[in-house]
Amino acid sequence: MPAEPKTSRGRASRERIVESAAELVAERGVHATSLDDVRAATGASKSQLYHYFADRDELVELAVGLRCQQALAGIAQLLGGVTTFAQLQKALRQMLKGYEEHPTGCPIGTLASEVVEQNEAARLHTVAAFAAWEGLIAQALNRMRDRGELRADAQPDVLATSMLASLEGGLLLSQIRRDAKSLRVALEAALSYVANFKTMD
Repeated sequence: MPAEPKTSRGRASRERIVESAAELVAERGVHATSLDDVRAATGASKSQLYHYFADRDELVELAVGLRCQQALAGIAQLLGGVTTFAQLQKALRQMLKGYEEHPTGCPIGTLASEVVEQNEAARLHTVAAFAAWEGLIAQALNRMRDRGELRADAQPDVLATSMLASLEGGLLLSQIRRDAKSLRVALEAALSYVANFKTMD
């Protein structure tokens, strides 16, 4: 694996290539993004690519990692301030609205399906991203329990796994069917399950 560039210019060039590769992967998918595509998008030469990256797999790994970070930033923005059930409803319905406006499926799930058997390092980025997403949900549920909105016997980690699984299933079905109804149903089902653990108003 090539060493990290020592100069700020070299690091900036490498980051620019990774960012362009991440954009291409988001638009076209991993399999449809070639090194020639990255070269055309960045103006980099073949020698530059192999100077900064050992091979295509390493570039894909870094591009997938960046896309996961970008997706998580948006999810964190939605869930980071959630402390009530009403806020959780609002956050998930905003997620639905975002899908309806840009029906491209789950960015993390789509990447995971492409790299799971092809690029182990990239797969691990998606594993970590799902864990982080699950953690963000669990943290929101913990805050709800701490303030008395959920019963003491509620298990935020278990509820978070259930909610994430429901969201991913809804996203996949909606993407395949080209209809947001499946995601809408999955979101409402996830909220209904959490509502079972609400304290009495």
